[in-house]
Amino acid sequence: MKKGHAALIALTLTLWAYALATLTVGDGMIRAASAAPGRELRAAVAIRDDVTPFQKWGTKMFTWGYLRRYYDVAWYFTQSRENDQEESLLASLNIALERYPQVDVFLLAHDNRYLNWVAALPAERRQRLRFVYNTGCHNQPQGPRWITLGADAYVGHPGYSLSPFFYYYFLRRWTRGHTIQEATEESNRLMERAFKTWERLSFGRVNAAHLMRESVAAYHGNDQLRLGGLP
Repeated sequence: MKKGHAALIALTLTLWAYALATLTVGDGMIRAASAAPGRELRAAVAIRDDVTPFQKWGTKMFTWGYLRRYYDVAWYFTQSRENDQEESLLASLNIALERYPQVDVFLLAHDNRYLNWVAALPAERRQRLRFVYNTGCHNQPQGPRWITLGADAYVGHPGYSLSPFFYYYFLRRWTRGHTIQEATEESNRLMERAFKTWERLSFGRVNAAHLMRESVAAYHGNDQLRLGGLP
């Protein structure tokens, strides 16, 4: 095969892959040029569990740019084994809670119990926890416990969820200044649209309604909380 033909085929396949991804999950939203007001007041801490190298890379590539742009300081940890990074996570979270009045936590992991780690921090520090998002399967019921620990709001998923679909939409809306309610409801709607598109493309082998029941996110606490809100 001639190099020119090979290059053309590669370009065509790339464009088709991009078009398919856009059709399935695209929503036309790009990263905002400026952060919401009060950037100097907020910090973020995120942790990714021990998954495949590609998943670790993809999650950090997507997440890290938003955290750096929209928070005054951010920490991102990736586990290499179960219960790894506990000491580092808690040390960074303790610093964030000491220095910033608004601290958001992103738990980018399968079914997890990071709340047991955070519970070890002083109660007065935990009152500066603002928002906790958890991708973990079956972790929606943790919401009331996170609120009791000090968080103002929590978002999680009920079953064997495909939470990355939701997270893809949610993080961008949250960092654009949407309220918890607005960002959650809109991201659920777009996730459902993606599942239905997937169902059509699979000729019905994918059950969109089932995926939605397992994945639909719900919030606890202050649903009017937004990134640029006052402490």
